[in-house]
Parts: sequence; C-alpha cells; structure tokens
Amino acid sequence: MGTNEQYPRVLMVLMTKVKAEDPGNLLIRAQFGDWPKDRLAQIHATGDPKGQGEFCGHYYRLQTCDRFLGSLFRRLRNRVSEMVAEDPVSGQAKARPAGLLGRWAKAIKKRLGDWLIGSGVWEVIFHVRLSKPMAEFVKEFKPDLIYCQGYSLGFATLPLLIARRFALPICFQTTDDWPRNTYRQSPVGWIVRGRARKLIKCSSVRLAFGEKMRHAYQRRYGVPFETTYHLDDLGRFPACAARNNNSHVTILYVGGLGHRRYEAIEDLNAAVTGLSGRLGQIRIKVLCGSIPQEMPRDLLRAAGVEFGPLPSHGDLPGVLVGATVLFLAESFTESPAAIEYSISTKAHLYMESGRPLLVYGPACSGTIAYAASEGWGVVVKKRDPALLVTGLEKTLGDAAIVKACWERADACLKRNHDLQAGRARILDLLSAAVAHSSA
Repeated sequence: MGTNEQYPRVLMVLMTKVKAEDPGNLLIRAQFGDWPKDRLAQIHATGDPKGQGEFCGHYYRLQTCDRFLGSLFRRLRNRVSEMVAEDPVSGQAKARPAGLLGRWAKAIKKRLGDWLIGSGVWEVIFHVRLSKPMAEFVKEFKPDLIYCQGYSLGFATLPLLIARRFALPICFQTTDDWPRNTYRQSPVGWIVRGRARKLIKCSSVRLAFGEKMRHAYQRRYGVPFETTYHLDDLGRFPACAARNNNSHVTILYVGGLGHRRYEAIEDLNAAVTGLSGRLGQIRIKVLCGSIPQEMPRDLLRAAGVEFGPLPSHGDLPGVLVGATVLFLAESFTESPAAIEYSISTKAHLYMESGRPLLVYGPACSGTIAYAASEGWGVVVKKRDPALLVTGLEKTLGDAAIVKACWERADACLKRNHDLQAGRARILDLLSAAVAHSSA
C-alpha cells in the first residue's frame, strides 16, 4: 500500500468543527495529526468556530433538513445560546457590574437558557435524521470507519444511523462520563443513557480516558475498552525560554473555569493572603477562555489575581515554564459524577513544563486521582486552608519533593502521553477494525 492508503478513511461525527488551530479539539489533532487531510471528513453542528485552517479535507455542517422542524430549532438555538453565553476575559474582568435590574434580568435569562439546554427536551422534539444531502456527503467520501464521541442525544444517534445505512464500523472515544451526566435531572437522560449504551455496544473500537474510566466502563457496559490519554510532542518544552526570573512568585492556572473551578482560585487566593508575605510577594495568574456568569465578581477584582486569555497551543510551553508554580484544580462542590473520570487537558502539559505542580481538588476527581496515583505533583485532596498553605510551601521550598515529582512526571509522560507512540496505536486500532469489518 502507498503512504496514504495506510490510513483508513475516517468520518468524524463530532459536534464542534475541528480546525487546524483552535482553542479546543487538541485531542483530535494529536491523534489524527499524521492522517492525510483527504482521508478525514467531519459532520459537525457548529458554524466556523474560533481558530484557523481546515484540519479535515471534507466537512458537512448539519442543515435544517437534518432535524425535524430544523428551521424552528435553529432560531430557538440561536436565542438560547445568547442567553447562556459566558463573559469574555478581555475587557470584562475589571469592568463595573451592571445595575441591579440588569443583573437580575441576565440571571433569569441564564437560568431559563440553562433549563432549556439541561432538559434536553428539544433534542427529542427536533431529533436528528440522516437526510439525503448528508447521505450524499457520506457516499461521496466513502469512509472506512466512523469516529465519534457522542456528548448529546443527536451525536450519539447520528453514528448509529450512518453505520447502519453504510455498514461501517464505529470507533467510540470519550474523555468524561457524559452518558451518566447529560440531562441527568431530566427524563431525557434515560433516553440518552440507552442511546449511549447502544452506541458503545455497536462500536468496534472503544477508547476510555485513563485506567479509572476504563475499569468503570468495562463493568458498566460489559465490553472491553482500550485506555487513551492526551498526547504531545515531548520534545517541545526543552527548547523554550529560560525559566521564571521574576522577583516575585507567580502561581499560574491555565484552563477552563467551568465546573465551579473558580472556587479553587478563591481558595488559593485566600491561602496566599493568609501567608502574609512569609514567602515573599506572590501573584496568581489565571489564563482562561471565558468567565462563567456565576463566578463572584469579587474574585475578578481581587488585587492579587490577574485574569487573561488562553495562550495558543504553540505559545503554551513558554507561558508554563515562565511560572514559579503551576496550579491544577477541581472544585470540591461540583457533583462527583461530573468530574469522576475526567483528566484535565492541561495535566500532561503541566508535567512537561518541569515546573513544581500544586494539584488541588477532591479525591474522586479523575485529574486528582491521576496525580495522586502517579505522584507527579504535590496533591491536596481536602478543602482545608492549612493543608493548601502546606502544599504551597512544599512546591515553593522543598526541592527534594519537587525533584521526586518531576522524575515521576517524566516517567508518566513517556509511558502514557508520547505523541508518536499514541498516534501509532490509534492507527493500529482503527486499521484492525476496518480489516475485521471487511473480512
């Protein structure tokens, strides 16, 4: 076979359009980065998200004909999206809050929008279907395999419809427990769980994130899963600029503030304030994509906390190595089911930086459990200000502990996160599934 023919023709059925560069979809680009573009296609629901360049050679965006009453659905969805949109980071962090009436109106709209999205009722009413234009797109691309992740009733249904029509094998991968959590407080959740179970059972390749999720999913669904992790080129970081030379200590958090993670920033700020200058001047820097509407405005105005936008993936190594300590956190008040199997998309990048890592959150979290079991950071698993201060003092002052963590991080990276090894494994798994379905 020629070089291109070594790669199966993969049809990705994913909600968000995958760009060559964008704030998300890092996992997809890492796993399929060697694939020739003309052997990748995607069916997606979004327009043209932030980012640049096309990752796939072929795209199909869901049209009104792909849903029952699709025109009405699109109008309603646009209105609801505006109601629940998070605040941008730039220009918003230090702004004066709106008047009382404005805040109330905004809160009411957000609650209504959250309910409409969280109930999932409109996914049942405006259900997806395999339209003639979509079927033509699939027929023209001639995929060997479908790759999907689910995350909604529609995108758990579409892979099954396409696989049935065109007799294709399915690769299912998930990075968190969306089957258990989507529409959890709504009767629609029962439908989603049934559809997810069917999708998983019908898949030829099943990929879970981390050993904790793999064991849990194998027990729950009664079928085998492979373990995957986020991948990166482990040689990216040594070429970065010199490490932190600032006169003050900088504690850096990079990532989303959803799932109430801003509470961990509040706790960190309180701990730093409580040190009363014992460890010199300490600044907290938070780089995030957006500000949740429910986040306390007092945190945005805190003197020792600076907010800024997320750096690009290419710029991230230089940003991370410029910090004194990296802070990786989950909320203690978030539902355990929402974070039990998730592993932060920044965990392996934090490890690559070689900086001291302070990991803070409940033991049930997949991220916290991963750090504790592998030993690549100073882990605080209880919401106790004294323990958080002690953890911070260790990351700043105990060279032996920091060195031991770094050595374990290096071993963990080579074992679980190496880009070339991970890509080769994905190629082997998908090629075997295609070969088996063709036999």
